[in-house]
Amino acid sequence: MRIARISTTLILTLFCICLQAETRAKKITVTGTLTRVAAIGGESTGWAIQLESEITIDGKQVHSIEVDYHEAKKLEKLENKRVKATGTLSHRHGVETSDRPVLDVSSLRETKAK
Repeated sequence: MRIARISTTLILTLFCICLQAETRAKKITVTGTLTRVAAIGGESTGWAIQLESEITIDGKQVHSIEVDYHEAKKLEKLENKRVKATGTLSHRHGVETSDRPVLDVSSLRETKAK
């Protein structure tokens, strides 16, 4: 009986963790200038988009969002250019930077200025 309770508790805990992770992942599209960034202790992806207009993430207004993209050469080509990025919003935790939103980019392209 005790093993059944422990197993049930473990399964429910894992389910809740997965459910929370799933609800946090939101797909968004942003437009702004792609720039290099750095953080204390190297806790950064190295890139962020300075947004043209503020957006609200987790109830906070943000002017920029850190981005993670698998094609480093494309990021370097688009540095300091106006881009449109679509991706999944996730959260990363660092010792110095705490919990922060990161856009895991699935699509990135240069756009013309307004």
